Amino acid sequence: MNVADFKSLAEAHSLRAVNFIESGCGPMVIEVEYDKDSEPVRELIKDSHGEVVTCKNVTQAYGLCQKAGVHKANLVQVIPHDEACQAEYADYHRESMPLTF
Repeated sequence: MNVADFKSLAEAHSLRAVNFIESGCGPMVIEVEYDKDSEPVRELIKDSHGEVVTCKNVTQAYGLCQKAGVHKANLVQVIPHDEACQAEYADYHRESMPLTF
């Protein structure tokens, strides 16, 4: 999902959740949850070249979300040793911290 699509979903109030995923082994990424054809979908935000957008800190992630009109997200910290044994998307949402900015 590119930033323009993210902004369109936010303007249409179609977002289920926005997650700032932070790993001990890498930079923070932003995951967007929304419904597509009545099915929940999770996608990472990517740039115009198809590369996943990374953030050095929460402030950068806030900035990207605020430009799209999003003011709530969940901070999700993934424990590095758990990443190796997870599927493409781990079920980590029960351990997330809600943020409002």
